[in-house]
Amino acid sequence: MINTVSITDLKQKTADVVKKVKTSGQPVAVLQRSEVAAVLVDPDHYQVLEEALENLEDLRDTELRKDEPTVSMDEYLKKRFGKNPLK
Repeated sequence: MINTVSITDLKQKTADVVKKVKTSGQPVAVLQRSEVAAVLVDPDHYQVLEEALENLEDLRDTELRKDEPTVSMDEYLKKRFGKNPLK
């Protein structure tokens, strides 16, 4: 079960709530009118989520392009520069 805090309690006890998130590593949902309005997470956890999302987007893009025609690096360099500058 995710920890929750009302927005009113968050205003009054911000430092305590942030400390709890940091020490426990667990997210805290901020409730406004009994609805989740925001979620506080540890910065390291947020970074992991961001990286995971980027990886999923890369995988999706790769999957979408898997049937597209490909060009070898030699062909690309020849077309781009008129010759392969690496040779």
